[in-house]
Amino acid sequence: MIERLKKVSLPALSAFILFCSYHYGRILGVICFDIGQRTSDNCLVVRNRHQFKWLCLSCRIVSVTAVCCFCAPYVAEIEDPYEWLLQCFRLSASLICGTCIIVVQICYEKELLRMINSFLRLFRRVRRLSSLKRIGFGGKREFFLLLFKFICLVYELYCEVCQLWNLPDLLSWFSTLCEIFLEIGSLMIIHIGFFGYLSVAALYSEVNRFARTELRRQLRSLERPAGCPVGRRQLRIVEYRVDECISVYDEIERVGRTFHRLLELPVLVILLGKIFATTILSYEVIIRAELYPSKIGMWGLVVKSFADVILLTLAVHEAVSSSRMMRRLSLENFPITDHKEWHVKWEMFLSRLNFFEFRVRPLGLFEVSNEVILLFLSSMITYFTYVVQYGIQTNRL
Repeated sequence: MIERLKKVSLPALSAFILFCSYHYGRILGVICFDIGQRTSDNCLVVRNRHQFKWLCLSCRIVSVTAVCCFCAPYVAEIEDPYEWLLQCFRLSASLICGTCIIVVQICYEKELLRMINSFLRLFRRVRRLSSLKRIGFGGKREFFLLLFKFICLVYELYCEVCQLWNLPDLLSWFSTLCEIFLEIGSLMIIHIGFFGYLSVAALYSEVNRFARTELRRQLRSLERPAGCPVGRRQLRIVEYRVDECISVYDEIERVGRTFHRLLELPVLVILLGKIFATTILSYEVIIRAELYPSKIGMWGLVVKSFADVILLTLAVHEAVSSSRMMRRLSLENFPITDHKEWHVKWEMFLSRLNFFEFRVRPLGLFEVSNEVILLFLSSMITYFTYVVQYGIQTNRL
């Protein structure tokens, strides 16, 4: 058993998790395109599916209409201020993100398909750079992040589907189903943001690995004693590798910036909604735990909301730190200084890296980094302490 587990490829498991998440997004109508193999060279490409797209749009519009007609009046009648605030913010975030999904699917469809095809083309280019044959997605860090995200997705689906049990009539079942479809679809935005930034991190990591091992070895091979010139063929091969590596770095930065621009607003809305929902849910569980029969389930929602924020931040941190790794590979020690045109080329490339540094700043308000995790964690601990003290003073605990 242990020997079989050792033979399991983590990148292959990561690819399988991505495959399941892709079909999960298609079921929710957020992903309305198809990924398949091209007949000419068997490469993965993204194809548009107009009929499926309009089916997804129709379902989302029906869901938005049903939520506005049936769920919004119910929320307006809630007397408890905390419950009313939580439900209002949840419905507002779902409606805003649902509208963003409709706008992206209609107005930015071609740009979205080009961006995803650019991701797939970049993975093929990176794999062609290395002489080692790699199958799957990422490495150990990417696998464990994807595994935690997959657990969050399963728990999220379980909690939402449980709401369909023991409903009194067909109208309640239909309105709840539309609300679940709209809410889970909106939450898919933060998951897509996680997968996108993790893909950028995986691309940077693979190129960094190539530059750190194979490219370094090829450049070292140019070191020859005096009187032993390097052959032109070897120089052309190494120069091609250097040019391709620089081109791939530039392409990754461009595709990552395009992805961030497309999902900037909806990811910010969902991120703020997750933080707000975590604070309200924690108050409900601590102060009014008697109203909820399943305390473990409610605490699971709090932990899941917290995990979504943490995983998105970690994926962004992986992408940003991997993009900065190139400047720490000691490229100045390579023997490119003997070739002036290569030296100038590397200087210009490193200058572009400094100027076009990959960063994630939603609407320019703040930078997503590990500092967000520390700030969020310290704020939640302070908030939990305040709520517990309030419960003790008011004899609610």
